[in-house]
Amino acid sequence: MSGTRCSARTHRWAAGGAIAVATAAGGVLALQAWVNGRLGDALGDGVAAATVSDASSFLLLALFCPFLPGFRQGVDRLRSAVRRGPTDALPLLMPRHFFGGVVGGVVVLSQATTTALLGAALYTIALVAGQTLSGLWVDHHGVGPGPAVTATPRRLAGAGMALVAVVLPLTTALTAGTLWMAALPFVAGLGLSWQMAVNGRLNVVARSPYPSVALNFLLGVAVVAVALAVDLMVAGLPRHWPHHALLYSGGLLGAVFVLLSVLLVRHIGVLVMGLAMVAGQTLGSLALDLTTGSSRSLDGLTLLSALIVVAAAFLATSAAAEPVTDPRHIPDREKAGV
Repeated sequence: MSGTRCSARTHRWAAGGAIAVATAAGGVLALQAWVNGRLGDALGDGVAAATVSDASSFLLLALFCPFLPGFRQGVDRLRSAVRRGPTDALPLLMPRHFFGGVVGGVVVLSQATTTALLGAALYTIALVAGQTLSGLWVDHHGVGPGPAVTATPRRLAGAGMALVAVVLPLTTALTAGTLWMAALPFVAGLGLSWQMAVNGRLNVVARSPYPSVALNFLLGVAVVAVALAVDLMVAGLPRHWPHHALLYSGGLLGAVFVLLSVLLVRHIGVLVMGLAMVAGQTLGSLALDLTTGSSRSLDGLTLLSALIVVAAAFLATSAAAEPVTDPRHIPDREKAGV
């Protein structure tokens, strides 16, 4: 009995540590958004700024990934899994599981094309709403590497608290004229949870996070490059490129964020990780406002919202999935079409 209690206590501590790291990853994402936004303002072209961010991430990974431990072996395992095909003994990857990086490109494009018109706050509302709702579906159907987790009342309450906490202070910003525009980041948010889930699935089969991270940025660059081609035909190249090195760090921050999400998703599930990252985004944004002298008002309701969304992340940790290290334990939901 004491051994069981010790094991349960260890698991709770491990889950708590993973949630703390996921919260920090959300802060990294908030910083990346701030950096990319400043670069977009300096260039006068959000699509060009998004391309610089994604391309620099991919170049960094292309330079270092071949020398990272397990990268080449992980690529070989993924290639072998696709060639071998699904079996009853070993649920394998489907081609669609390799396309999570497309979502990353769509997220960057949605930010570049709608944030200036919606505002950063309303953009985040739409993105978080989609991510939180899809996180329930992804976990419930076992799309990720861990076992399926039922959408219990407690987990539903955690997701609902996160939505209310973020939406409540900002409902007056939404008008009929901006509702249709908010659909793009909402759809991108729906894809984010699926992206985190399939990335974690690749990570388990490859036994290394690096192949999926590199593939994500390769596909993200491809999506953004198409948008850039259209942008160049319409607006041409930006004429002024800032010299401040910090404005070009968005790619590195993005690589760190994707790597952390791939590592964490199999420990705490998509919904919990998403909520923890939302908390990190919220707290990170508050910290940036305080340290950079932003004009955003830090009123009591905003601070209360940040506390509620942090509590929501911990509320949703009931029935947290056990870590998955063996690819044979990946849920086989292919018959359900997930």
